[in-house]
Amino acid sequence: MKKLLLLLSFGTSIFSFAQFKVYTVDVSANDIVYDKLSNKIYASLPSSNGTNGNSIGIVNLDTYKLENTVYMGSEPTVLAISDDGKYVYSGFDGASIVRRFDIVNKKADLQFSLGADSFLGSYYTEDLEVMPGKSNTIAVSRYTKTSSPRHGGVAIYDDNVMRSTVTDGHTGANRIEFMNSNSIIGYNNETTEFGIRRLSVNNAGASTVATAGNVLTGFNLDFSYSNNRMYAYDGKVVDLTTQPFVIGQYQNVNGPVVYDATTNKACFASYDGNGNISFKRFNSDTFLITDNLPISQSFGRAGTIITCGTGCYAFNTSDNKIVIIKDQNLEISNQTLQAEVQIYPNPTSDYATIKSESKIEKAELFDLQGR
Repeated sequence: MKKLLLLLSFGTSIFSFAQFKVYTVDVSANDIVYDKLSNKIYASLPSSNGTNGNSIGIVNLDTYKLENTVYMGSEPTVLAISDDGKYVYSGFDGASIVRRFDIVNKKADLQFSLGADSFLGSYYTEDLEVMPGKSNTIAVSRYTKTSSPRHGGVAIYDDNVMRSTVTDGHTGANRIEFMNSNSIIGYNNETTEFGIRRLSVNNAGASTVATAGNVLTGFNLDFSYSNNRMYAYDGKVVDLTTQPFVIGQYQNVNGPVVYDATTNKACFASYDGNGNISFKRFNSDTFLITDNLPISQSFGRAGTIITCGTGCYAFNTSDNKIVIIKDQNLEISNQTLQAEVQIYPNPTSDYATIKSESKIEKAELFDLQGR
């Protein structure tokens, strides 16, 4: 019978009578992503931040402060993070490039040009995503600043080398998400076609295989993707299992959304026409609201919302803040306790007994080869 090793980690929860705690970081951010390995938020900081602008900002989730910035280039915009926690990729508004940030070494890494159209000029990054399981491969939805529609096709890059096949420009997938390493789902949010596009990805590049028009409608509408569903910023949910169709609507929301797999909830940073922002969560299956938290610490519009660990959510706002929300019914502190613990037998091939004076956050099993 295979021998297994048991590894434990410990944590404590902060006690509060309120379910939610809200923290803010005073910084202007165009986009944010989260790395679970370093437990940090990475933000693209424009030049309006002053001396620490045009950089990647690193937000510490223990202190809720901007702990460091690293220069990246002129006006960084959209970000994407690899699923192995190695790289953050950034597009720019002030340069026709993509640049990579090395998370482990905390330094700007590879930089490459997106090229140009012979008539329309340079390409810029409208959206970008890292291929699942391949931290060196990204998809870039490009645009030009001199045309309308602005779309310049979706291209695949391995490090700084572009694959030869690029989707058509002019009308295409402005906003994109990888469904898996072989396919991308995209949405045209700048013409009345409003097409949802399925893109095939292979060694040659990216190509459009199907388009469904007017399933979603809305200029500049964005979405997030999870488990064959598109969660649109207007509250609609599109099933992508076969032909795309709307399967439900979250009511009274307008703003960025993220699916939280831990709770099976769709989480919105919703804002109204008067500048009021609310954090809202809905049961993903029933479409019923479960939480509605007005955010008094910020005013305006929300940009991107992310999960940042168990019971942690964050979004950037137009009034130069990153808002961090902790659900204390879910959140477990990452602070490791120096506590005495007994595990026996260890290694084991059958059962193990664990005795501890502290609350156990998680238990992991490894075989003797470390798997």
